[in-house]
Amino acid sequence: MESTSLIIGPIISPIISPIISPIMSPIMSPIMGFIIGPVTGYTLGTISVLAIFAGIVVIVRIAQAQRHIPRVRDGDHLPPAPGLLSIVIPAHNEARVIEASVRGLLSQTRRNFEVIYVLDRCTDSTRDLLVAAAEGDPRVHFIENDSCPPDWAGKCNACRVGAEQAKGQWLLFTDADCRFAPDMIDAMLSIAQARNTDLLSAVGRLTFQHWFERVLQPVAATALIRIFPIDKANRDKRRWPFANGQFLLFRRDSYLEFGGHAAVKDALLEDLAFAWGMHGKRYKLGVVDATRRMEVAMYDSLKAMRAGWTRILIEGCGRRIWRLHFAATELLLLSVLCPLAGAAALVLGCVGVYNGDQNAGTLAVLGGAALLSIFAAVGLIHQRQRAPLLGSIAHPIAAAFVVWWLLDGARMLRNRVPIRWGGKEYVLAPRK
Repeated sequence: MESTSLIIGPIISPIISPIISPIMSPIMSPIMGFIIGPVTGYTLGTISVLAIFAGIVVIVRIAQAQRHIPRVRDGDHLPPAPGLLSIVIPAHNEARVIEASVRGLLSQTRRNFEVIYVLDRCTDSTRDLLVAAAEGDPRVHFIENDSCPPDWAGKCNACRVGAEQAKGQWLLFTDADCRFAPDMIDAMLSIAQARNTDLLSAVGRLTFQHWFERVLQPVAATALIRIFPIDKANRDKRRWPFANGQFLLFRRDSYLEFGGHAAVKDALLEDLAFAWGMHGKRYKLGVVDATRRMEVAMYDSLKAMRAGWTRILIEGCGRRIWRLHFAATELLLLSVLCPLAGAAALVLGCVGVYNGDQNAGTLAVLGGAALLSIFAAVGLIHQRQRAPLLGSIAHPIAAAFVVWWLLDGARMLRNRVPIRWGGKEYVLAPRK
């Protein structure tokens, strides 16, 4: 670090000093000797170097992953898949999104389908809004379900009820808050047919209408993708099984042979349970990037988002307290500590240059490079999720919130705090 400063310091000092001198001199000069000591400088410099490399690794990793993730557009030029498609949608108090769901399905280029809405213990106006939006279309059916067995998760039971009435050779389980481009389902069926998958899943774009969606959701989604890299879910060897419950497309025979939703009846993330279980029995799985044709409006409040993502992260970590702690620590170090250290290195380095400290010039350069590397990686993450780039500015703060959710999830597991989801409460036991 010292030898580098002999080159960088004289170059950067004439540039920085005239800018910061009028502002910093009266305040900082008397105390700089105390603040920028050898230990502080080398500590911030070391963390900044690590942050630079971490940002580069993330950028390279994303670039590599993109080459191995199929896109939904891949199905546009494939032969259409024959057979009836049955779409099953569990709906518990979905008045907020049910009309958009019905209209989006009826606008699909795929015409040979039936859609079965399972109104699961609804207490709002979901039914009336559904009937009005369907406008008598004979392809739209609904079942009113008023109970759930105690040993079943609510969503799994609703899906089972719908699947029992389904007639199609293909079964698609999706959510009421999913919105599809008109050619989404046809393309996905063509991919499933061409790749001969037993279960084909899609990852869509999350909505970013509210400030908490724009700021917090990209970090939470990245934490989950860090646990389950999508490109590794498509590998033939050493596969990391993953599926997204917002779009689960099964061949009917494979679904029934595996045991249907009864095989995952108590899972709060039935998608991961299907992926792990079917992978273990050597069924063929696949995951497709559908961020340009599928949008999901998951939450309409910060409270709902926190509860939902805490549940997802708990299940994503396999209900293991140590994995939640590990994910929280990793996120804290990379997304909170590194940016703060880079900012501190830049500011203190600039002030040190004014005071004639050549080593401080190197520190300022390292701090600036660390911030540039980190936010380039964060910007790329936002771009891949179709999230507003402006939200990346608050990334360290958002990461601190998600760290809190991870640690709170560990606390809930440890203390057996009930999780409420889909009209039921679940007390989860931690696993080792």
